[in-house]
Amino acid sequence: MVGINEVRKSNAALHARDGDFVAVFVGGTSGIGEATAKELAKAIKKPTIHLVGRNQAAGSKILEELKSANPDGTFHFIQSDVSLLHNVDEVCSEIKQKEKAIDLLFLSTGHLATSKQNTTEGLENNHVLRYYSRMRFVHNLVPLLGASNGPARVVSVLAAGQEGKIEEDNFDLQKFWSFMKSNTYAATMNSLAVEHLATLYPSISFVHVFPGIVRTPLMNKTIGWIAGPIVTFLSRPMSISPQESGERHLFISTSAAYPPATPQDPANAGMPLVEGVKTSVASTGKIGGGSYILNYDGANVAKEKLMSGYRAEDLPKKLWAHTLETFKKVFDPAQ
Repeated sequence: MVGINEVRKSNAALHARDGDFVAVFVGGTSGIGEATAKELAKAIKKPTIHLVGRNQAAGSKILEELKSANPDGTFHFIQSDVSLLHNVDEVCSEIKQKEKAIDLLFLSTGHLATSKQNTTEGLENNHVLRYYSRMRFVHNLVPLLGASNGPARVVSVLAAGQEGKIEEDNFDLQKFWSFMKSNTYAATMNSLAVEHLATLYPSISFVHVFPGIVRTPLMNKTIGWIAGPIVTFLSRPMSISPQESGERHLFISTSAAYPPATPQDPANAGMPLVEGVKTSVASTGKIGGGSYILNYDGANVAKEKLMSGYRAEDLPKKLWAHTLETFKKVFDPAQ
């Protein structure tokens, strides 16, 4: 694990960083995405931040807070319901019109769905937010990520370390859905995807991270405004504040502890390691291997036996082929 003091030392060094820094936060209008965007705005001299979310009022409010924290930054809000992949493409098109390179793609959409509900595109709503939509952003924006001098990093915040048994014929959860199965599939598919993407794009880091228990509005939205505060209070000794979560995720998003498998410039694999911090082990077991399955504190939580077994079955590659095929079906149903 990485201590909070080391996290803060690394983040403080970001202010001395030269050059542009462009970040896209999908799900950035509340919770962990919002907290991380705010920490990034404070830490970097002249960042450019694109916030993507459904809530216009929340987005406008956060933009004002970001501008207040850093008048030299450039901040944009894009209102969109990214549970629809067509909307994801529209968002990506807007970003591409403004940027030539992206340094960070931060993905934190999703909620704790208690029932199955398909979108008009024929995909389960929350499964889209937790997997397909995120991967569509990666698929669309990877050329800009590859153009980063950073190097670039993709961070998917969900349930790293909580992977389990999944089946190829139920990747999309249309054959069988349950609350527990939907959580397991989303976690496992994110981990398999980041591992495969790191082999396709070795100059980019791919991270799947479990945020821990963070005191955000998610609990209230999930179990109600009466029970939510009670559970939040009872879990307080085990939870962390949104600010600390933002600090830790900023560290994970920028530190050389999580380098690409093959950096374009080996001398620039992220913010230099501070004393007491080492390069992390990747999901493949290789130090600095480019794909990372992390706990909230930056520690490796990859289930080595499970991932090795899936790797032997070529499941990361099969999942990505399924993902691309799903995209084709959504955009060309006649196929």
